[in-house]
Formats: sequence, structure tokens, C-alpha cells
Amino acid sequence: MLNFSKKKSEINTTQTVDEIESAVYAHIKPYGFKKHGRTLHRFVSGDISQVIHFQSGMPARGMGGLLCVNLGIRIPECSESVFQVKNEKKKYYHEYECTIRSRLGIVSGKNETWYNLRKNTAKITDSIISETDKYVLPAYEVLNSREAILAHRKDYPLLDNMSSLILLEGCMIYGHLGNIEKAKELFELYYQSAVNEYNDLVKNGRKQYLKKGERVVFMGQDITAEKDGYVTLYGASHGHIDYLDNLAVSLGLR
Repeated sequence: MLNFSKKKSEINTTQTVDEIESAVYAHIKPYGFKKHGRTLHRFVSGDISQVIHFQSGMPARGMGGLLCVNLGIRIPECSESVFQVKNEKKKYYHEYECTIRSRLGIVSGKNETWYNLRKNTAKITDSIISETDKYVLPAYEVLNSREAILAHRKDYPLLDNMSSLILLEGCMIYGHLGNIEKAKELFELYYQSAVNEYNDLVKNGRKQYLKKGERVVFMGQDITAEKDGYVTLYGASHGHIDYLDNLAVSLGLR
């Protein structure tokens, strides 16, 4: 058991997170991770990033003294939206630069976990290491190449809060690998799904809960709730479809 203080009413948040991160890093360093500030990072297959990031809660938002652990996998062409990335590889990448993302707590089928740093530091550290060993490292070991990500990404939905992009990012990976026909096939499937979603929002709208007296202005509609309940907002932005049209041209798919 790690020899940390048991309970603290007054804490040095930076020092406490340092202790936790250092212990987690010592545990996963043999797997090839390197420490860069609050980010533990390793490259697999040369340029695919796998990230574990320690995020302190913001006191201004009432989250002072709390910690969460972010997870991410970055495939360069998916992040850069080009088949062949020309920029020089950096030493490491941040979790927010990843497109496969999640947090501890979620990956084990619960809600995201915010650890209270005023509580037993050793127990927090043991919990992070345990969940990382059971759910994160096994997934990272599988999703360690482009081919494996194409084949198995759907097997890890709790690691992937941006799973709606699977078709588009599959397109990017196939394009990087030189299979332009498959890239085009997946792009058109994703494009059609985006068009269908847009048409559905325009026709059927989306529900939004308002309390009595609350007001919402959306796409020319100005609604003030007469009572607590859901209202229907009609319309949708065409911006994403416009982006996809331009992307298809830049990728040479159209």
C-alpha cells in the first residue's frame, strides 16, 4: 500500500495530484508511457497516441479539490482531417487532441469519476490504477494500430464518446492506408447519415425541457414556456454538411 496521508481537510491540490500521478506513472511506465506534465503518453505503431491525463477541477466552477482522469487515442489523420499528415510529430499530444476519448468511471460502465482529493490519497491512487489495469490498458493494447482500430473500435463503446464519427474516421484511416475506394464508401455513408439527421431535425425538430417562464430563441423561433415541460424546436444548422462538402473536395473524394 502506498504511504500517503489518510485524510486532509486542508490540501495542497498540486502536491496531492503530483503524488497520485507519480504513483500511476511508476505503475504504467513499463508499458512505454512517458510523463509530460499532467499527461502520461505513449506512441504505438509509430504515430498513434495513447493518453492518460489528470485534470484538476476548477474552483471557479465549484470543483476545487476534485480530480478526474481523461483518456484518449489520437490517430493523426483523424485529428488533422488529411490523409497524409505533413507536420512533424510532436513529443506528445494532449487528450483534447484525441478523437477517441473517455474518462475513468465511464470506461467501467458507471458515471465519470471525480475523486475528492481531501480523502485518502492511497485509496484514490489504488482505484485509478485498478480501473486502468482492468479497462484502459487492455483496450489500449488492442487498439494499437490502424488496422486494429478499424476492426475493433466498436468493441469499446465506453472508451469512445465520439463514436458517431466512426464512419468518417474510418474513411480517414483507409485514405491514409491508400484504400481510396473504401475511404470514399465510408465517407458517403457518413455524409448520408448527416443529411438524414439534418432533414429529421428540420422536419420533426428536437425536444428541449424548459421551466415555466424560461425563454429560448432558436432558428427564428422565440418560445417562452407557459409551464414546466418540453417544447419542440424546429430547424438545424447546415454548417456540418457544408464542412463535409468542402472536406470531400480537399481529400479528392469528389
